[in-house]
Amino acid sequence: MHKAANAYMQTQVTTTTPGHLVVMLYDGAITFLEQAKGEIEAKNFAKKGILISQALDIIAELDGSLNADKGGEIARNLHKLYVYCSTRLLQANLKMDIAMVDEVIGILSSFRSAFSEISKNPAHQAPPRAAAYYAR
Repeated sequence: MHKAANAYMQTQVTTTTPGHLVVMLYDGAITFLEQAKGEIEAKNFAKKGILISQALDIIAELDGSLNADKGGEIARNLHKLYVYCSTRLLQANLKMDIAMVDEVIGILSSFRSAFSEISKNPAHQAPPRAAAYYAR
């Protein structure tokens, strides 16, 4: 069953638009952080740490995908906000602070909403290069 789920996710990632892929990344980070809040409440320190680390990995991926040359000031501001979110999550992890996690969820949710709206624009609906490669 796990293999089937991984195959489905791989297909979904390689056949979606870049904008939708960004939305999926935000969804993943938010999901991990919501789960981490439950683990903080349950005092399951190890699982909380793993979930926050997974969200941090997604934020690092989003940050690493920024193009400062093409994105200009928007990319620089997003970078600063990603660094801020990462810092807050590291603090939340150490302090077991649900409020800090909620703060980051709020920021990521705002980004998710914005990218969801942007990706609905037909000009941003071009298939990713990987999808074109596999369509041959």
